[in-house]
Amino acid sequence: MRDVLYMPGGGLVRLRESVDSLPESEAKIARFILDHPAEFINTTVHELAQVTGGSPAAVVRLWKSLGFDGFQDFKLRVASDLQSIPTSKYVELSEDSSFGTILHSVENSSIQSIQYTLRLLKEADIQATAEALHGARRIMTMGVGASEVVAADFAQKLTRVGFYVNHSCDFHKAAIFSAQLRTGDVFLAVSESGTTSDVIEVAEIAKSNGSTVIAITRFKDTPLSRLADINLYTSAVEPQIRVAATASRICALIIIDTLFIYLANRYRDDVYASLEATRNVIQGHKL
Repeated sequence: MRDVLYMPGGGLVRLRESVDSLPESEAKIARFILDHPAEFINTTVHELAQVTGGSPAAVVRLWKSLGFDGFQDFKLRVASDLQSIPTSKYVELSEDSSFGTILHSVENSSIQSIQYTLRLLKEADIQATAEALHGARRIMTMGVGASEVVAADFAQKLTRVGFYVNHSCDFHKAAIFSAQLRTGDVFLAVSESGTTSDVIEVAEIAKSNGSTVIAITRFKDTPLSRLADINLYTSAVEPQIRVAATASRICALIIIDTLFIYLANRYRDDVYASLEATRNVIQGHKL
């Protein structure tokens, strides 16, 4: 089978997620790009600065703030988004929305969130995470609320293939587990907001012991993203009135699945042997 060429995107997604928190000198450039993406990909740094009334230095600061490798990388990712981001948009629900409208809303929210999230993923980050997990003596996962579901799912997956994993959503248990992590171990935190105090405190304990901290979190500058050694970012299209985490939970699970499949494919000899062994011991309990 021929390998599929991966065209990295995420330029427009990163702009959309960050524009409200950028300094005004960068935000006005970001707003121009969001409004005129096709025009942007044909500009130079100096042309972009001129058309936005900014400066070349502000353009450089913008692509650095968004984590791109350079101006050309920035333009490539925006161009990729233009070719692949869906044209159907999420529509906010109202109290008199029909069942069909609700179905379409959930569908569009989930599809767009998944596509936005996958465009934010960097292969280098997934590879570094897989290597850290494979080399760890001990792994710990933690999340609170809806994020706990994601952290528990990943812990279960890793346990099935032979990794030694502790998982807890309780601060006291998590702190005890984290205190036993050492250099070379991994603490994987799931927090959509990146501001959950319990998760951050436990991550700080793990980091102080030399462990690698990996965060699955929204693309923003947060206490957790600054603390983490590796960030795997989500971008969710959530309803304005959030009754529960919906698209954000799906996005985090998509990252977990991508990471797990990458890990299984890269270290297949280790993973598949353990997977087969665990499958065999529970097979007899299926009707």
